[in-house]
Amino acid sequence: MIDAKVKQDVLAAVDGMGDELLDLVADTVRIPSVNPNYPGEVYDEVLGGESAVNEFLRPVMEDAGLTTDLWEEDKGRANLVGVYKGSGGGKSLIFNGHVDVVPPGPLEDWDHGGPWSGEIADGRIWGRGSCDMKGGNAGAIVALKAVLAAGYRPQGDVIIQDVVGEEMMNHEAGTTAAIKRGYKADGAIVVEPSEPPARLAIIPASPGLFYMVVTIKGKAVHASMRAELIRAGGLGDEVGVNSIDKAVLVYNALRQLEEEWGQTKSHPLYTRPGHFTLHPGVITGGPSGPFVISDESQIHYAVWYPPQADPEEIKAEVEAHIALHAQSDPWLRKHPPKVEWRLNWPAFDVDPKAPICRAVHAAYEAVLGAEPVYYGFAAVDDAAFLNLGGIPAVTIGPGDLRVAHAPNEFVDISELMDATKIYALSIVEWCGVK
Repeated sequence: MIDAKVKQDVLAAVDGMGDELLDLVADTVRIPSVNPNYPGEVYDEVLGGESAVNEFLRPVMEDAGLTTDLWEEDKGRANLVGVYKGSGGGKSLIFNGHVDVVPPGPLEDWDHGGPWSGEIADGRIWGRGSCDMKGGNAGAIVALKAVLAAGYRPQGDVIIQDVVGEEMMNHEAGTTAAIKRGYKADGAIVVEPSEPPARLAIIPASPGLFYMVVTIKGKAVHASMRAELIRAGGLGDEVGVNSIDKAVLVYNALRQLEEEWGQTKSHPLYTRPGHFTLHPGVITGGPSGPFVISDESQIHYAVWYPPQADPEEIKAEVEAHIALHAQSDPWLRKHPPKVEWRLNWPAFDVDPKAPICRAVHAAYEAVLGAEPVYYGFAAVDDAAFLNLGGIPAVTIGPGDLRVAHAPNEFVDISELMDATKIYALSIVEWCGVK
């Protein structure tokens, strides 16, 4: 249990730093830091934004007493790690967050001064990255400052990782690079926004995520021959085959599998049905326009699978389902769809009774006077790579994924303050203080 006086002193210190916290979030939102690998972006035009945020944060960390390390794995994309050396005898703790953001989209869709305004209004901080996840990043720094300002020194090391690349799974340039550089700890908190379903939920698990592309071949011919392909008595595939028609068969087959997964794929931390899905995000046909029967189509899928599932078994199940349904079509029997697995963002699955979860649980209770909600993450984050690196990691952060990546993104100020208090008391509980 957290000592009552320590709790009182530390929470009062956070309250006293409220304006500093808000300004730090707003200032970093005002620095555009779009991931240069994001689809549709011109790499060289947005390169450097991530570095600019971390160059801004470096003196902030140093003023708080952290020793900093600013370095690049990918040219023009600097990570920042700050280390506060503990007095000894306590467990070490990482706070991890990413500084890259997604593009803002059409500027006319934004209010509150636009995506880079950092406007503070209506109990919120507005702008791209305020929720995902510059609010949490600032909260971690201020949390440590509050513990120190209250007159306490952590016994274990506190390490703050502000990394690049998360929005496009560039973990080799960001979180994984930090781990390989030696920045490890006994436990970690990823400050990613953890709602829905609950405000400041504790997230000990996430799904795995495959990027899958299914390519379906057809046979090109003049579009005027369409009747030969679809009418009784026509010459059919002797003349041509529309790959789009065949792609619809594949789409329907995977839609059926998705319905099946809604009943068969589950996990104790996902109480809402059907979270594990096969999402068709892009469907292409052509490429020669409407006057030629399409000779190739592709469907790009996000495949969300349960934390405990074997990724290879998931791949085999999907491929077997496509192959089975291809047997029902004469053309696809002879020209089976090609399945390509472009990336896999691994799942993580930490026991809610693990020490790192219990420490955050205790901090949450001390701040909010209630039992926290444990839930599986709706999306994916870098906690997966921390766990793969042997560092038990959970996610809890201010913000709601339903406004992240959207126009008029915001973080609620009261939630930001509560998250910062939870981070501060997590330091007290996990690292110990003197």
